[in-house]
Amino acid sequence: MKLEKLSKGKFIKTSIIVLVVISIFGVIFINRSKAKYRVTQSIQVVSGEVNYTNPDFSMLGVKLQSAKGSSDYVSASNNEVPEKGYKLKPLGTGATDSYCTINGAKNNTGISISYANGSVTFSGIKEQGTRCYLFFDIRTDLLGEYTVNSTDDGCPAYEETPSITNIEKSKSLFCKGKDDFGDTYYFRGNPTNNWVKIGNFYWRIIRFNGNGSIRLIYSGSGSAQTNGTGTQLSSTSGYNFLSNNTDYVKYMYGSTDSIIKGVLDSWYNANLKSTYGSKMDGSVGFCNDADMTSSTDFRPSTRLGVSKRPMFKCETPTTNLFTTKGSAKGNQKLTNPIGLITVDEACFAGGLEGTPNSGYYLYTNSTYWTMSPDTYEGGSAIRESTVTEGGHLGSTLVNVAKGVRPVINLRSDTLFKDGGDGSSTNPYEVII
Repeated sequence: MKLEKLSKGKFIKTSIIVLVVISIFGVIFINRSKAKYRVTQSIQVVSGEVNYTNPDFSMLGVKLQSAKGSSDYVSASNNEVPEKGYKLKPLGTGATDSYCTINGAKNNTGISISYANGSVTFSGIKEQGTRCYLFFDIRTDLLGEYTVNSTDDGCPAYEETPSITNIEKSKSLFCKGKDDFGDTYYFRGNPTNNWVKIGNFYWRIIRFNGNGSIRLIYSGSGSAQTNGTGTQLSSTSGYNFLSNNTDYVKYMYGSTDSIIKGVLDSWYNANLKSTYGSKMDGSVGFCNDADMTSSTDFRPSTRLGVSKRPMFKCETPTTNLFTTKGSAKGNQKLTNPIGLITVDEACFAGGLEGTPNSGYYLYTNSTYWTMSPDTYEGGSAIRESTVTEGGHLGSTLVNVAKGVRPVINLRSDTLFKDGGDGSSTNPYEVII
């Protein structure tokens, strides 16, 4: 084949074309290379997601806290990041802290991680050869599973004694208030995600107390119950023996137990104490509020019946807040950390005096006791507040048999099994 020499003009023209093509490809190559470093990318890790910004990043592994205890961790299959039920341990140097390595050496400098909704996000990764190992603890703060509603959504005002003049029967609200220990978060209306299972017993979360503990009300044995006497203990009880003395509205008077306290103590000793006693918080207490504002009315009656301003705080905690021995607050008179709901809590939940409400979660179509005294009319007419079969807040003579629904407080560090969503069919389940 004969090679033809290019003319000078053709040579220059061809050279220019080649240079332009090379320049275009060069720009494209450079931009693509730089883009890999400046655009956040994500990689799916089984049921979770890890977001990262470096092209040479990988997961060394994931370990999850097991149900056996706080120091026991198991490797997750395929480096799975859990969708929920766990919390990510921060980067550190401890034996069970999450950590990163750069070219094989532990180095967390400048790197931060966060975890939400099944996604782990890394930031500050600048070095190639970065590898990270994540440790997840079982969640103990169920509070983080809920979104707090505002007054615009229908919650009462965030104050010590908000005005509540209406029932709530349809909305599912999670509201913020104030109690003896700080901010408390409570359910109002008709929530379906506040179920907890302890052994064979089902409970509804009333609220998260200001010290982080979780206040629960009994709602069935063997299965979740929402209606009838299945939400109560097997037998009804009077609150006390007689109704002719103001002392008989008290959970204890002097060293004497009320009838209702004896019933609750007996049930607690038989069903919770040996296996779950260590999970209970006795320091947050139960407010009996047995002081009078007049010759006929106790404080709860004045707050709820007259001014309609309930409160979570116990007005005279040194005498009326029943706590266990060694507690920082209260009277320290309890042996067992068990009590009843207050009429104020029932009002915050959606109930109101004299107004029926079959729509909120405390309605059971059966009357049961609260721990709040109501009125004294002299002679033999002393009354304790109740949640009635119609769902409104009422009162009954203390020596009349009514339903008993125990209330307990779980410690803030209580562990729950993974996978629960708070529904009646898949409740949050306490780990022994």
